[in-house]
Order: sequence, then structure tokens, then C-alpha cells
Amino acid sequence: MTNGYFRLEVRNDGTYLIVYPPEPGGSLCDPNEVLNYLDIYNVAYDKIAIYNLFRNLTSQKELRISVTKVSAFDETMDFEIGENFSSVTARFYPEVEGGKKLSKDEIIWLLNKRGIKSGIREDVIDQFLLERFYCTSYVIAEAQPPVEGSDAKIEYFFNTDLTKKPKMNEDGSVDFHQLDNLSKVEKDQVLAVLTPAVHGKPGVDVLGRPIQPRKVNVLFLKQSKNARLSPDGLQLISNVNGHAVVTDKQVFVSDTYEIPGNVDVATGDVEYNGTVKIAGNVNSGYKVHADGDVIVEGIVEGAEIIAGGQIVLKRGIQGMSKGILNAGANIVAKFIESAEVRAGGFIQTESIMHSKVTAGSEIIVRGKKGFITGGVIRAGKYIEAKTAGSVMGTTTIIEVGENMNLVEEERELLNEKRNLRENIDKSEKILFFISKKIKDREQLPKEKILQFQQLSVSNKEFKKRIEEINARLEELDIMLENSTKGYVLVDDVIYPGCKVTISNISTYIRAETKHCRLIRDGADIRVTAYK
Repeated sequence: MTNGYFRLEVRNDGTYLIVYPPEPGGSLCDPNEVLNYLDIYNVAYDKIAIYNLFRNLTSQKELRISVTKVSAFDETMDFEIGENFSSVTARFYPEVEGGKKLSKDEIIWLLNKRGIKSGIREDVIDQFLLERFYCTSYVIAEAQPPVEGSDAKIEYFFNTDLTKKPKMNEDGSVDFHQLDNLSKVEKDQVLAVLTPAVHGKPGVDVLGRPIQPRKVNVLFLKQSKNARLSPDGLQLISNVNGHAVVTDKQVFVSDTYEIPGNVDVATGDVEYNGTVKIAGNVNSGYKVHADGDVIVEGIVEGAEIIAGGQIVLKRGIQGMSKGILNAGANIVAKFIESAEVRAGGFIQTESIMHSKVTAGSEIIVRGKKGFITGGVIRAGKYIEAKTAGSVMGTTTIIEVGENMNLVEEERELLNEKRNLRENIDKSEKILFFISKKIKDREQLPKEKILQFQQLSVSNKEFKKRIEEINARLEELDIMLENSTKGYVLVDDVIYPGCKVTISNISTYIRAETKHCRLIRDGADIRVTAYK
């Protein structure tokens, strides 16, 4: 499409301005552009007359603007430099009769003269020279924009947005046990991945000056304690089971979770892959589960502590008959009261009261008090205490066996056998009753017949299971008979009310006995002097 344009024509009676309307889709020439052109060449004109010439321009019009004949003007070009020297836009005007047309070299020379040295569009110049559309904008030079780079980015593969908002239960109540206030990680887990920054490349403006790309944000992964970098530095990997935090864009990994206060509504239940250190108490109703050790500076109430390693209670446990300690290794506590305690290794404490305590190896109760009173105390190798039982005759069960698992299994099998016998007795009474009716040819409902069939099958299964239990109990008797090691040592006094079992042999203490050692001697338990 062709825009509207103008040209000057010299005739015998002066100089004429001829204007042309645009083709459909083209733009009307601006009369101010004409005035600017005339001013450049010092051609006198009537401004109002020129404005009127452009009114309702639908066909070619002309106006004698001067009785003077102007000189022959060459074809000319005017151009405008865009913002930030990003482009050059040229508009061309026709020559006056006798003037010369611009050449490609001349156009480039005119651009160079004004400092335009880069990004010249020779293809656009060729296009103009081919079509020569006047009063039309041609972008004949463009800057080469910079190639922008990209910022570095670190993607974290653990929770970095930690909150302590409690979870809502289905009934609308608040669950203060599940707070999810740790970002747990596992050994060899990828903690973070770095996408490095890509630096941009400078561009060039139309004056030939560099255009710098924006500065990119450069990041690096930093190696820290308990974490390692991959050889290319693009991955950070945990060396331990534990938890991770991001501080000042650096990842820190710890295999010890330190709680500065109590385990309570502020922390919720604690579940951790490493070691947990608690500066305060563990309040009743809360749980602490750790793959490593659990160390508590304060009191443990009716709470549950499970550790893959050791449990160390600096002040002990007041379990309120619902406290639980379970350690894969040892347990050391100031005191144990009204709790269920189990250790894979030894247990050491100053006192045990009314608790169920089991140790894989030994239980040592010493210190200022050193007493065992009430409950069930079991150890695989030996139990040592200052006193056992009480002057009030409190029932205290003390059991020692080289393999307490066998004793536990025997006890469970005997309980199961007793329950099976009770079930058999009940079912046989019902079977006898139904059998009598069948023998008397009474008409029985279908459900009674079905009950008879089911009880018959169950009875056979119960009896078969009792046979299996009896066979296993015989094996256990032999194994326990051969397990004669283990002893109970009492520094001061063991009181009546205590029952002592070594392997599967038991005895009741009938009188106060001082400074003694109890050992198994064949099928008996013998009380010897303290050594």
C-alpha cells in the first residue's frame, strides 16, 4: 500500500506543491511534514493555504506556493533515531525535476555521517530503492539486542516452609501432637540441586556501542557439616539421617535435634531420624521416637519414648502407669516409677518403683537409694540392687535368665494354651448339646446345624494348635534347663514378698535376707553370701 505523499514541480509561472492521497490502507501525509521540508530548503509558502490543500484530500491536488522557480532538489532522506539508539527510521522525499536520486551508497554514507554504524538494514534500503514509497517510514537500522542470561536457581528437596500450625481433626478439634516442625532427611538424600547462572551476551546499538545484558544472580551450593557436594558442585547430598534447614541460602544438616524447652503443645510429638536432646520435660501424653539416642534433662511424665540407641533421663520418669521407655541399646535414668521400660542392653538407675522393667543384659539399681519395690523386673544376665521389696511385703517379681526371650515365649504359649483349653471346653459343651438333639432326631434350624459344623472344625484346629504348643514347650524346657547362668545380687536386704526366678526356676523370699546372692543350682535357687 502507498501512503499519501507530496512533491514539488517547477513550471513557467513558479513552483507548485502537488499532494497525493493514500491508497486504501495507507496513511495521509501530514501537512506539517510538508512545512518542515519547505523550511529546510528555504521555500516561501502560505501556511493556511497548504493546510486547506489537505482538507478532504481524496484526489491529487496542487497549489502554486511561489512565483519563484526553486532550484532542482535532489531526492532526500530524513531519519529519526529511536529511544536508547535502538533503531533508525527514515522517510524519503522525491527530487525536484533535474535533481538526482539517492543511491544505496549515498544512503549509507548519510547514515554514517550521523554516526549510524551498526545494524544498517541493507535489505530495507534495497526495498526502498525498488519501490520508492515517499512519506513512508522505513526502519533502516536496528540495534542488535543483548542476549539475556538467566539467574541461578536452587531447588530444595525438603520442606523449607516450616509452620507450627496444628492439624485439625475430623471432629474440628485441634491435634497438637502433629505439628510437622522438622524437615527430615535421610542419608544420601539429595538436599538441593543448583541450576547455574547463564551469563548474557552484549548487544550493539545503532551507534556501534555495546548494550550490556542485565546482571544475573549467581548462586553456589556450599558444603556444610554432614552434607557433601557432588563432583560437579550441582548437588548437595546429606551424609546422615537427620533434619535440614536453610539459613542465609546455605543448607545445614544435623543428626541431633535439640529442643530448648519441653516436649508439649508447642512441639507436638517428636519423630526424628537421629539423636534427640530435650532441655526440658516430656509432658504426659506426648511421644518421642528417634532412630538415635534420646537425652532428656528434665522429668518424663506419662509419655512414650522410643529410641534406636540409648535413652538417658537425667531426672528420671514418673510414668503415671502409662509411661513407656523402649531403647534398642541401654537406658540410664535417675529413677523409674510407674512405667513400662525395655532396653536391648543394660538398665542403670537409682530406684525402680511399681514398674515393669526388662533389660537384654543387666539391671543395676544403685546410688543413694538403690531399691526395687513392686512390679516386674527382668534381665538377661543379672540384677543388682541395694534392696529389693519392702518391709510392707510389696509384691516384687525379679526374673533373670540367659535368654529372657525364651521365658517370654514360654509365658505367652502357656497363656495361649490356657485360652485354647477354655475355648475347647465351651465348644464341647455346645457340641454335646447339639449332638444329643441330632441323636434324638430332633428337627434343628439351619443356623444350629451350621454352628455345629463350624464348632467341629474349630475344635479340631484348637486341639491341633495345643499339640504344637506342647511340642514347643518341651523344646523350651530343654533350652531353659541348659541355661543356668544369671544371678540376683542384693547389697543390703531382700524382703518377703519378692519372687525370684532364674531361668525357669522360681522361689519366694519368706524372710528378710541380707547381703546375699541368689543363683540357680540345678532345679533349685540357692541363696549364697554376698561376694
